[in-house]
Amino acid sequence: MAAPNISPTGESGTSAQSVGQAASRKPATKHVPLAPASKSGDYAFLGATPGSVADAFYMAAAEDWQAAINSRFVNELLDDTLPDSVLISYLVQDFTFFMQPTLERLTAQAPTQEIRDMLNRQAEFFADREKPYFLRFLYGVDERLQASVPQTPANREYCAYLDQIAATGSFAQLLCLMCAMEWLYLAWAKRTVDAGVVQQVPAHRGWVELHEGDLFRRWVGNLIELVNRYASVDGPEAAVFPEVARLERAFFEDSYAYAVGE
Repeated sequence: MAAPNISPTGESGTSAQSVGQAASRKPATKHVPLAPASKSGDYAFLGATPGSVADAFYMAAAEDWQAAINSRFVNELLDDTLPDSVLISYLVQDFTFFMQPTLERLTAQAPTQEIRDMLNRQAEFFADREKPYFLRFLYGVDERLQASVPQTPANREYCAYLDQIAATGSFAQLLCLMCAMEWLYLAWAKRTVDAGVVQQVPAHRGWVELHEGDLFRRWVGNLIELVNRYASVDGPEAAVFPEVARLERAFFEDSYAYAVGE
C-alpha cells in the first residue's frame, strides 16, 4: 500500500520544507532520562495492580515494551533532536494506523451501551484533537515527498495484524489490542512528564500532549479496567500485548530506514 496522500483541508500548517521549522530549534531544557525496567504495579494508579490481568499482560511484554518506549526515535523526539525527515516518515506511516477501523470494530463488539458510549467519546477526541495534528504537520508537505515514503515492512506487518484481529478477533482481543497500543504511547510520553521537560519543537510537543495528560490517562485507565474485566491470561488475547510491543518497536526503528529525502 502506498503512503497516504493527505490533501489540504484548510488547516494552517507548516511549510513544505520542514515540520520543525514552525519554531526555532531550541533544545529541550534537559535530557529526558530513560524509563526504568518494567516492574509489576508500575501502573497501579491506572488500575493495573499487581495480580491483575492488565498487569500480567504488561509484564509479559516487558522486553519489547521497554525497547520501544526507550527507542532512538522516542529519545530524539523527547530531546528535540529528531530529524524532520524521520518525523515526516513516521507521521505518514502512523496516519495509516489512524485510518484503520480498529476503534470502530471494538465499539461494534462492545457488550454494553456504557462501554459503547465511552468508546464513542474517545472517537470524538481522536477526530477533534489527533486528526488536526496530522493535518497541521503533514499539510503543506510536498505530495511527492509523501509519495516517496513507501509503506515500511513494520507498518505493513502491523496493519496486517490490525486487520486480522479486527476481522476475526474477539472483543477481548480487540480490547487488548487497543489497550496495548494506547498504553505504550502513554508510557513513552510519561517519560518527559516525569522529567519535567517540555519540548520546544511544536511537532514534538504536540505529539507528546496527545498522549499524556488527564484525558489520555483516563482513556488508558478505562481500557485497563475493561481488560481486567473481560480478558483472561489463559485466553488467546494473552498474545496481543507482546505482539503489539514487538510491532511498535519495529515501527519506530523503520522510520529511520525510510526517512523522507534520505
